[in-house]
Amino acid sequence: MNIKANGTFPAEISEIENVYGFISRILSESGLDAAVATLFELAADEIFSNIVKYGYESEASRTAADAAVYIAIHIGDDAVSMTFRDRGNPFDPLQTHPPDLSLGLDERPVGGLGIHIVKNSFDDVRYSFEEGFNVFTLIKLRKRGPR
Repeated sequence: MNIKANGTFPAEISEIENVYGFISRILSESGLDAAVATLFELAADEIFSNIVKYGYESEASRTAADAAVYIAIHIGDDAVSMTFRDRGNPFDPLQTHPPDLSLGLDERPVGGLGIHIVKNSFDDVRYSFEEGFNVFTLIKLRKRGPR
């Protein structure tokens, strides 16, 4: 299996439904396991929301001509990957401190839990800043049954 799909979305929180629809359609059409598809859908919601909220914080940055989020999905025999590219403020979410899960919800500061869940739900999570783009990639290995 070798499926590749690309989508471009304005960096607006109102686009989250379109992002979700794009990802859901590609993963569903591929026949990917529903639990893995759901994991990618949830991660996409978190990542896209963070890009819009933090990468394009100001109204001026969100309305710039290059204020877009590019999403690439690759479904291969051995792995599924989803890559987000944007020209927002450079930020490596993998460098954030993990939340203190020993604290109660009302004692814990807001933020950080979503990226913590993403980092711990995939086999590989990568960030780089390349040629003016934040590049954030999630990889999930596909389990193989006995042959």
